[in-house]
Amino acid sequence: MKHKLFTGGKTLLSVAMAISTLGSQALASDSVVTLIEMGDLHGTLVPHAALMKNPDGSEYEADSAGGLARLKTVVDGIRSDNPEAVLLSTGDLTHGSAEAMFTVGDAMMVPMNAFGIDVYTPGNWDFGYGGAVFRNRFTSFGPKPTIPGNLRTMTGYVSCDDVPVIAGLTDAASGYTCDEITATAPFPTPAGKGVIKANFTAVAANLYNAAPLPPQAQGKPVLPPFKMLNRNGVSIAVIGITASIVPQQADAFNIGFRFTQGVQELPGLIAKVKSLGAELIVVQSELGLSQNIKIAQSFKDIDVMYSAHTHEVTLGALLVRKNKVVRTTPGAELTHRQRHMLRKGAAIVVETNRDMYVGRLDLEIEHGRIEDFNWEAIPVDESVTPDPAMAQLVAAMEEDFIAGEDGIVKRHTFLPGGFLNPAVKGLQLVDDLDTIVGYTDTLLLRHTVLEDTLNNFLADAILNVANSVPDVANVPGWENGVDISMANGFRFGNAVLPGGAITLRDLYTWFPIAPAVNIADFSGQSIESSLNTILGAVFDRNVFMQRGGWYLGLANMEQKIDLKNRPFSSSGTRIVETKIGGAPLDPGKRYVFASCYGHGNPLDEVCRTGGGANHKFFQLSDADDYTSTITLADPVNSTAIITGPNVKQVAPDNFLHPVHALRRYLDSLPGRTVTEAQFGTGQGRLTTVDSTVAGNPAQDSDLQIKQPDNTPDPTLVQPPFGAGPSFFSGRIAK
Repeated sequence: MKHKLFTGGKTLLSVAMAISTLGSQALASDSVVTLIEMGDLHGTLVPHAALMKNPDGSEYEADSAGGLARLKTVVDGIRSDNPEAVLLSTGDLTHGSAEAMFTVGDAMMVPMNAFGIDVYTPGNWDFGYGGAVFRNRFTSFGPKPTIPGNLRTMTGYVSCDDVPVIAGLTDAASGYTCDEITATAPFPTPAGKGVIKANFTAVAANLYNAAPLPPQAQGKPVLPPFKMLNRNGVSIAVIGITASIVPQQADAFNIGFRFTQGVQELPGLIAKVKSLGAELIVVQSELGLSQNIKIAQSFKDIDVMYSAHTHEVTLGALLVRKNKVVRTTPGAELTHRQRHMLRKGAAIVVETNRDMYVGRLDLEIEHGRIEDFNWEAIPVDESVTPDPAMAQLVAAMEEDFIAGEDGIVKRHTFLPGGFLNPAVKGLQLVDDLDTIVGYTDTLLLRHTVLEDTLNNFLADAILNVANSVPDVANVPGWENGVDISMANGFRFGNAVLPGGAITLRDLYTWFPIAPAVNIADFSGQSIESSLNTILGAVFDRNVFMQRGGWYLGLANMEQKIDLKNRPFSSSGTRIVETKIGGAPLDPGKRYVFASCYGHGNPLDEVCRTGGGANHKFFQLSDADDYTSTITLADPVNSTAIITGPNVKQVAPDNFLHPVHALRRYLDSLPGRTVTEAQFGTGQGRLTTVDSTVAGNPAQDSDLQIKQPDNTPDPTLVQPPFGAGPSFFSGRIAK
């Protein structure tokens, strides 16, 4: 069997070509199973600029990519070729945009319910609105808590009554359903204030009920662990593993939940689905590519591992077996070695990145075994014609976020955990999302595992705005102002291409959560210890100790790090040297640190750094006006912030949000323009060095080149098996 060849141009293939030639992909056997895979959509409803990949791994800029209308075109094209195709989706569906955040995901759920998803596995950010929203949206059994008062403000923006009837998509003939749970006793959610329920099955084997639920509910599964399907005469089991890192995020996310790694459950589940007649076992997992490769290597009965969370693109599917990981070549036949691995039971591991790609995996099944396969990561770029009906449905969800003929945008309010009084201001959205707020002469995209221009800009923005607030210098010990800021190493967010305009919509994709900008002072030792922990989480050789996100953006800081030779017991850390304000970090000195605080967390941290003191928050004098006066405010509450299911308000009513800070900073830049000269990499903020050589000479920071033995696919962003001495993986080379 031959993979379809990709020819010329800047795309893998156009959808027009795909639809016209899909029939040529038919495999030799009558038992062909087609899996459609779209993951980590991150609340993205409309097209956006993107950096895309060619089949050889080179990149090209797309002025317009993604969007749900284009996704629908690709999905429907595959289904027209194989009506029995299975549509799978994994990871971070209801988070990642202003539209999703200000409606706690409802604006995304309305169109997603029209895709006909067969099996879904939630991602870590699907828990970002708390347990009540998650349970009402995704669970098919168990408790359905009333939606808390603060969240009803957001859930009230979109209801099933707002879904337009579109022929062939949301009309009765299409089978479309929209439901909101409002009648749960003893405290029902008011009509119109429920969340939009998923009309597709969600599965996760590693998610359990926990306190403060009643003891009789604790320990029981929240979602079914798997779903059985039958396609083209083949019995298929789809097992789900959700993200295990939710307890490391904001504490309000996981009240009433317990997470495991999923590894413990797999042996019993595999035996169970085999006893039910499963011929094809698919595991869709939000643990990330590194851990998913390891799991696929460790369980010989897994046939396909559909990976999400790390936002990688496997242009060529990975074949994994025991200690081998081999990348197949897009558009080429399998080699003799790859066919041998497949016959010996190697698993096929694939991943796609947000709404920019749809995965198509065609499997030839004979005698309960995969004999051959085709994999394509189909780019969703300008060559794809949007589906008109889906475009109409998306437009209905966008309507309230765009200025009408009168120039007015519907007000949207976000009330975080603890903001129980609807009269409290909270975070306000009063501007059109397509408002141009700045420009850039360089690529803005979280695109590298270490330093990138976007995170440098974000960190500098918060530092600059925080230092512009006179109140800061009036705090004892803070007379010299703010020393440092950091930007979280999120993987999500839209790209803005060089020469492009930055919109308010883009800013909210970079911060599609509602943290409050806060400030505290920390010892130098606490700061460096935290950064070492984060580096460890990104590059740990034990992949099960890795967690989400890449490294942080640093403002007024410089670091030299050694990722190849450290850490080990005699060095202790990956960081070789840290400077703040040009001077070596003093472990005993107190540094003033401004960044962001996740509502509901203990009042102990700023941007993943714990152990701070004198925490304060920035607040606007007018929540509607990001340019209004900023002052410092003490915490509303500082102890017992989460008690059982109850969350107290910590940040002030009109808390400063990172998007406010970004807009203010853009206004201060010449021409409101982000420049490579000011924020670009390679200016010394982060340098990888060889600490085994005197003078710590710089190394190439491209870990894929430096560690080819550790990177089966050089197009991946993050080394899948970490970095550092190989014996830290538990294996000693002989």
